Amino acid sequence: MAPALARPVRLARSVMLPSERIRMSPEDGQPAGSRPDGWVPPPQYFAPPLPPPPPPPAAATVLLPVVEAPTPHRAAASGRLRTVLVAAAVVSALVAVGLAVASGGDERPDPLFVALPPVPTLPVLPGEVPATASPTRRTTAPPTTQVRDEVPTGGATTVRPAPVTSVPPAVVLPVAGQDLGLEPVGRPGRRLRHRNFLARVDAVGPASPALDRADSRFTVRAGRAGGDCLSFESVNYPGYFLRARDAVLRLDRADGGPGYDAEATFCAVPTVSGGFVLRSRAAPDRYVTESDAVLSLTRVAAAQAVAFVVRPPL
Repeated sequence: MAPALARPVRLARSVMLPSERIRMSPEDGQPAGSRPDGWVPPPQYFAPPLPPPPPPPAAATVLLPVVEAPTPHRAAASGRLRTVLVAAAVVSALVAVGLAVASGGDERPDPLFVALPPVPTLPVLPGEVPATASPTRRTTAPPTTQVRDEVPTGGATTVRPAPVTSVPPAVVLPVAGQDLGLEPVGRPGRRLRHRNFLARVDAVGPASPALDRADSRFTVRAGRAGGDCLSFESVNYPGYFLRARDAVLRLDRADGGPGYDAEATFCAVPTVSGGFVLRSRAAPDRYVTESDAVLSLTRVAAAQAVAFVVRPPL
């Protein structure tokens, strides 16, 4: 606030300055301005006015640096613009679909197509490989997948590979007139033989004694009770055949009776193990089985009978 100006102060002076001359009235010879009683008022003196107050100091000016906003990258700006365009297209499509669904009706609305701006393509000069090109990866169909040359137009179909089924090994059956040895399936080094005129399964090999090897050789004959089956004659005992007597497999001399011929005739039945089992012609529900190396005729299923494979004679 500006200070109040001081009021002028009247000072009475009794001494007049030389410059202050009393002007006399020409009529009465009295100084001008004097009263009739002769009193002369003192001259008025006013103090000189005070100088104006100094102006308030100006506020200090602080210069601050102006930071300009970074200019957005052209690629970022174009990316944002593309994102905005795509979002707008998607929103437009959704709105159109929503309107179509809301309008509802039995009639199926026509499909809506949204045209997107084409993407510019750059030509690739010969011998020039783009920096972002990735190596071509070639895929090969697995060996179990069947490849179709033509794609059906009615819809996608799934082609499944055919299941792999195991093929049982070929079974070699004995043939009439053949000399052979009979080996149990899965037990190499063992042969069917006769010992003390009983049929057994023993360990017999090329290094075995000559008698053991001779006991394991048989000649296949046509079935004595029927040509559709077989009979087994001993090589070292001609005229003796394998025979199921009293349910035990023995080596007996042929007597020509009907009972003997039926008990000395067996039918070879193939199995999935790659061998064959021997079924009695006299008792079709009985098969040759093994118990403690001794062979006998038992009423069992074919899978529970002992299976043999044909081997060369020792």
